[in-house]
Amino acid sequence: MSKRTIHPDKPENPKNPDNKVIQLADHAKRRDAARQIKAEVASLDREAQILIAISNEIDAIVLRHLQAGDVEPRDLAGLLSHRLGTLMCHIEGKERLWDVCEKVLKKQAAID
Repeated sequence: MSKRTIHPDKPENPKNPDNKVIQLADHAKRRDAARQIKAEVASLDREAQILIAISNEIDAIVLRHLQAGDVEPRDLAGLLSHRLGTLMCHIEGKERLWDVCEKVLKKQAAID
């Protein structure tokens, strides 16, 4: 066993604990969560899997630029709404789709 001294004035870093049991438990939780997500995605049809992959790519781009401080969230929201409007010009039944988009936007933005 190692002789580890715990100093009351120096708290342990919860993101990098020295306790190997805690590290292994955290790793197991992350691994199990990842397996569950993979199983859920695998049960979806091919089109749903593609849409999830596209969504993840968009999220990664948006988050990368937000974290880098390249742009303001308001500017990105405007950009994305412009792109959505352009895309919707080529869709049949856009009024029905717009109703769905409006509900999703309001829910995600905690409006109403």
